[in-house]
Amino acid sequence: MPGALQGVRVLDFTIFQQGPQATLVMADMGADVIKVEPVGFGDLGRVLQMHGEHRLSAYHLAHSRGKRSLTINLKTDGGREIVRRLLPSMDVMVHNFRPGVMEKLGFGYDEARALQPAIIYAHASGWGGQGPKTTHPAFDIAAQARSGLMSMTGEVDGGPLPVGVAIADYVGAMNLAMSVIAALYSREKTGIGQKIETSLFGSAIAAQAWEIQAYILGRRKRRSGRGHAYLPTIWRTFKTADGWAVIGGVGDDRWPAFCAAVGMPELEQDERFANALSRIVNIDALYALLDDKFLVKTTAEWIPVLESHDMICAPVQDYETLLDDPQALANEYVLTVEHPTNGPTQIVGFPWKFSETPAVAAAAAPELGQHTEEILLDLGYTWEQIGALREAKAI
Repeated sequence: MPGALQGVRVLDFTIFQQGPQATLVMADMGADVIKVEPVGFGDLGRVLQMHGEHRLSAYHLAHSRGKRSLTINLKTDGGREIVRRLLPSMDVMVHNFRPGVMEKLGFGYDEARALQPAIIYAHASGWGGQGPKTTHPAFDIAAQARSGLMSMTGEVDGGPLPVGVAIADYVGAMNLAMSVIAALYSREKTGIGQKIETSLFGSAIAAQAWEIQAYILGRRKRRSGRGHAYLPTIWRTFKTADGWAVIGGVGDDRWPAFCAAVGMPELEQDERFANALSRIVNIDALYALLDDKFLVKTTAEWIPVLESHDMICAPVQDYETLLDDPQALANEYVLTVEHPTNGPTQIVGFPWKFSETPAVAAAAAPELGQHTEEILLDLGYTWEQIGALREAKAI
């Protein structure tokens, strides 16, 4: 059964994470994604985190599976001519180079639109398309810092900390993919293509819309510590006898059940904790009592008890535990595929499900330039011309 984006063709110049993760979403949904890579070494992600006998790159498998690899030297006339011949048949072009780079190569929005008037031209930058930092380089950690996200992460009396994963990259990728799909839908109705701009910085800010709005209205902020800075209920991690558990959303309606679940009915009668407001005022004293209580049982003992009282709770898992989590496996958030060289291999699946156009997980990422000849032959190049392009180091 074809995917939701079956028939959509994407020319993908992206590198690192924000862009490749976005085009992976498109590939998973059925789009034909042609990943353009430099001749000789390809995407630098190919050599990041290489593991096992077959030297598989975790980065490359996570971001490039299901795509076709085309090697092009964009600094050569022959390489640029390939792009010019490809563009008229493309629906989407995506890159995340610094502003001005594609224009210098002759493939800015105006040039691309001249070759394909209905093109969806998506640019994912570090800092956005306008402003004094537009042309500066950026990585996820810089966006986390400048967006204020890092100032909210860490212990209340500690220093700022980055989130443990490349969250600005991932949020940026989802914004980029969502924007491209929305533009494709708009084009279906109007016939008009358009240029899209997203950024790491803008995505990191948007991911904190509530917290930033709370600061604007109240001018008060604090680091999140083991919970959330702006949530006035029990919303926090607790150390157990052998690990950690998290509980969230204990308001007045859940307070009696919570007291029963943790085996502390006396808390319900304690005037310091009689209602949500009093618990906010005395939250440090409450957390001190709860911290001691949670140490008496293991995480595996606490979770069923809390769930039996309808508490919002979860164990704090590491990746090893996650990969065997029956809930993750049942929903195919983690999949096992048959890799051509590595055999049965777990990969991250899809956070969405379509009833009629399901996503399909490709088992492998392409070898460097694996599809170059195939793509050029489809464009009408002869074997003699392909040989000449290789001789000229254009492919």
